[in-house]
Amino acid sequence: MLSRRLVNQLSASDDYEKLMISKLKETCSFQYTSKFERMVQDVDVSKNLMDEYQIYCTNKYLKSIVDFSAMVLSSNSWPFSPLPNVILPIELQEIFDNFKDFYTHHHCGRKLILLYQYSKGELQACFTKQKYTLQVSTYEMIVLLLFNEKLNWTVEEIQDKTQIQSDLLLQVVCSLLKIKILFSKEISENFQDNDIKMNHTIELKEDFTSEKLRINLNMPLKSTKQKDLKSLNKSINEDRKLVIQAAIIRIMKERKTLKHSLLMQEVLEHLSSRFKSENHLIKKCIDILIDKEYLERNSDNKEILHYLT
Repeated sequence: MLSRRLVNQLSASDDYEKLMISKLKETCSFQYTSKFERMVQDVDVSKNLMDEYQIYCTNKYLKSIVDFSAMVLSSNSWPFSPLPNVILPIELQEIFDNFKDFYTHHHCGRKLILLYQYSKGELQACFTKQKYTLQVSTYEMIVLLLFNEKLNWTVEEIQDKTQIQSDLLLQVVCSLLKIKILFSKEISENFQDNDIKMNHTIELKEDFTSEKLRINLNMPLKSTKQKDLKSLNKSINEDRKLVIQAAIIRIMKERKTLKHSLLMQEVLEHLSSRFKSENHLIKKCIDILIDKEYLERNSDNKEILHYLT
């Protein structure tokens, strides 16, 4: 999935992605690939934006112990949905506030919303004189940084302190318990995910050890994956509507006049090599094109459609 490759920086090459999109455009039309092109463009623009932000920080004498980078994604191009706000640790909130001030100064009227579920980072953690690098999600980072304040929290206290949704928080705590960075005296070693309760006390394992010095803890959350799937399906339907409309216009531009049923049949045949279109979606697209005044119904026979030049 292009969006995930770009956000997680998993693409083999930006040029390969652009080549793939250009080939899709030849096959499927501009309407189908326009969102893909805007995604790649967002990534390119974000790289330049971060260079400008570094200059801004230097000029404003803004110093931070945290290395920060961001991608600014246009909301109508990406199949991502924001989750409810959480309370960030002060060291993260200050950085985001600085970047937001910089961005809104250059782009008046635009609003930045953090996509916590797609953000990640690295923490340096010292256990028994050994330093580890923990690759974590934003939610994991928020929870782990709390243990700089004290070594034990109930899950409910963590929820109050961070405002992370309880279903997400339980997943995060569960993953950190399984890796044994955290532990609880109130659950067994072979615990199941649903064994963890909000009133359980969670402690930092101060004698944590691992053979690996870099540990990847960043695990996808179930609820965000389900929400992603809904957003993806919605995005696919919107893209398909554009392709169907383009096919209808091509057919009607050539035929000028056609029965509704025959147009439906030709559209199905025309798109059969790309995807299986549903009748109700084609009908909806015909209605959209009538509203846009690309087509009109015959005044004497509503079954007959005319192309408007």
